Amino acid sequence: MFIVPKYILREHVGPFLFGLITIVFLFLLNVIFRDLGRLLGKGVPTGVLFEFFGLNLAWIVALAIPMAVLVATLTAFGRLSSDNEIVALKASGVHLYRLIAPVLVVAILLAIGVERFHNSVLPEFNHRYRLLFSDISKKRPTLTLEENVFFDEIPNYSLLVHGLVEEGEKNLLKGIIINDYSDPEYNNTVIAERGELTFSEEREEMIFTLYNVEVHSIELADLENYRVNKFQRLVFSVPVPNMILKRSNSQQRGDREKSAKMMREDIVEILKRMDQREENIRQIVELDLNKIFIDGIWSDKTTMNEEKAIVKGNPPIERAKIRAKTVFQRIQAEMGLLEGLKLSVLSKQVEIQKKYAIPVACIVFVLIGTPLGIMARQGGMAVGGGLSLLFFVIYWIFIIAGEQLADRGYVSPFIAMWSANILVGLGGVYLVVRSVRESTFVPWDQWVQRLKRIVKGRK
Repeated sequence: MFIVPKYILREHVGPFLFGLITIVFLFLLNVIFRDLGRLLGKGVPTGVLFEFFGLNLAWIVALAIPMAVLVATLTAFGRLSSDNEIVALKASGVHLYRLIAPVLVVAILLAIGVERFHNSVLPEFNHRYRLLFSDISKKRPTLTLEENVFFDEIPNYSLLVHGLVEEGEKNLLKGIIINDYSDPEYNNTVIAERGELTFSEEREEMIFTLYNVEVHSIELADLENYRVNKFQRLVFSVPVPNMILKRSNSQQRGDREKSAKMMREDIVEILKRMDQREENIRQIVELDLNKIFIDGIWSDKTTMNEEKAIVKGNPPIERAKIRAKTVFQRIQAEMGLLEGLKLSVLSKQVEIQKKYAIPVACIVFVLIGTPLGIMARQGGMAVGGGLSLLFFVIYWIFIIAGEQLADRGYVSPFIAMWSANILVGLGGVYLVVRSVRESTFVPWDQWVQRLKRIVKGRK
């Protein structure tokens, strides 16, 4: 009873794993080429490098699984079709729906797992990735001194050494010149015959132990005030903030760092704030109307002096204009805040829909991949692969463009995120039905005959 389903599923395992590993590798390779040079320039430890790229694996896997499902379905059914095994199974009384059913069931289970991944694992990985990326961005590049080259990457200091030899954690220096501009009243230049350089990570300092030293100081307010002090030995420290990587632990999260449940809670809070803004607008309008019709700018209780003023310069009208302008500006400010809150709600709704739409792509790609694989019997794997790539590109164009449109309020978040699944899914159902009926996928002959009948009928 389960021989055929097991056989069909076994045919999918290899292509799925191959497709998943290949896609993850390609995405990860792109991330490495993009960020590795910058990370090495920051002097990031090897362990942090692995952590950085490991955190990127979360979003890569979330995108790669639906893609691997399409590759596996296309490859498995393509091989079965090219070896005429589908024809043999049909001749044995096995319906095509029975061949698709086990793959569809596994795809549904995989979609549930991917949805849980999107709501449980991915937000946490995205949060940790953002914090690590921010911490690395704040870190200063590795301090690298070169012989006979001025080093001026430290604020208020400039360093020059004529000789440099590394011995363990120490650096032996010769011919050292240090320009110190940190004092607002004096410029100091330290010249030493030789010395040692060590780094203090706890205090974030470069510590120079110098020998045969001259310190030249000049007062900026009085350039004639020039002093020279000599020392046999001098310990001189240069502060280097952010020399080591400091790990932060912020609890603030962006939309992609939250689960659907957390974003729904945020939406409830935002809607309360929107209600408060709308109430503020009503109060502003009501207060202004009360002043006009109750306090009596235009009331009949106008005194003689006010009547004279009206004749001369119409000050009540001027006051009304000023008041109207003030009220308009206040309402406009509230409306701006209200519009910002609306866009925030739309952005969160888009992320919520995306967390469910992308997992469902596993099911959609089975529907589209099965008939495309069977097409290999007629057009070869090149045709099936080309069409699958076409459907995949269409799918992601809809996802990316839909997200942009929904964030700006042009379309609803549901339509933006689910239109790709609906269109590709309907296309897959259509192709599956045509495949079951063993008819051509695009009935050109029937359409041409109908068109001819329509043309003849009009004549």
